[in-house]
Amino acid sequence: MRPGTLQLQSLPPLSLYIHLPWCLKKCPYCDFNSHEWSATSEPGQPLPESRYLDALRADLEASLPLIWGRTVHSVFIGGGTPSLFSPAAIDRLLGDVRALLRLDADAEITLEANPGTFEKDRFRAFREAGVTRLSIGVQSFNDVHLKALGRVHDRDQAMAAVEEAAQAFDTFNLDLMYALPGQTLADCEADVRTALSFAPPHISIYHLTLEPNTYFAKYPPALPPEDEAWDMLDRITELTGEAGLQRYEVSAYARAGHRSWHNTNYWQFGDY
Repeated sequence: MRPGTLQLQSLPPLSLYIHLPWCLKKCPYCDFNSHEWSATSEPGQPLPESRYLDALRADLEASLPLIWGRTVHSVFIGGGTPSLFSPAAIDRLLGDVRALLRLDADAEITLEANPGTFEKDRFRAFREAGVTRLSIGVQSFNDVHLKALGRVHDRDQAMAAVEEAAQAFDTFNLDLMYALPGQTLADCEADVRTALSFAPPHISIYHLTLEPNTYFAKYPPALPPEDEAWDMLDRITELTGEAGLQRYEVSAYARAGHRSWHNTNYWQFGDY
């Protein structure tokens, strides 16, 4: 489009993403900006919550002239594993956001949480700090597949975390992955049925891909054939549809050697 040809009656709404980069363990498939805390600290040292929150506030203050007068409609706190931060730190973080920005009174505030950091009542404390929605990185309810993915939690921890989230929050998201090493169609269906048994308002489903500069890229595991992965996606779509969830977003990216939309790897289903 030529400069000046797009005319907006008003500026679009804003969403704020906040990154908390530390994890208990770097997953072998992950290419995000995330870092093992145990690998960057002295044994027993806590996360540098206060110093990092100081830096986040300074960064946000420096950006304020770009968005004067605009309202923020949603906040997403991602990582890394944001649930490693204490509820008190998240409370302070959201207090800084409210002090500096015009935040909708009913803004959705999402926090990514890992079942491996789950403690009884911790999720409720995040709710009291101002978080309105959890996004739980379950990935699978199968212990064999969780181990293959390098996750720090097991099936029981995943089940307990989702149960607590369902009780503590009005809305939550579950992250699942499919086409995992050694996974069959029956395994995939079992994962989806387990996830749906919690009646989640939203599910994000990722096709496992081997991303550059990851451990899996250097030491690739044996993944299901592409036809089997398509069968899994078809079954996922059927099961979520039967549960009343609609597929409303697909995220795709181009990869060398792929010429059609079959490189899609991220699907979202919600009760919208």
